[in-house]
Amino acid sequence: MKTRLLKPAGLAMALVILGPVALLTLRAQPNSGALPVTTKWVGYLVVGQTDKLDRITPEPSPTTVREVEIGLRSDGVVIWRETGKTR
Repeated sequence: MKTRLLKPAGLAMALVILGPVALLTLRAQPNSGALPVTTKWVGYLVVGQTDKLDRITPEPSPTTVREVEIGLRSDGVVIWRETGKTR
């Protein structure tokens, strides 16, 4: 009977003691020595838009949206930004 109570209590104690230690010592991404993140803007957003004047193919055709620019960061993440109405 005592061993049935001691096993869960021991597990709970181990989690209470080791949990904060693990959170303080383990880091997913180290901050020291990291290279700065750079972005290369590679182009504009392309969407399908129906052309009402084209009677041959009723499917949407690729159209460039110049208000949205697509970029690739040095860590591999694809990002976008609005370029504004002036460009």
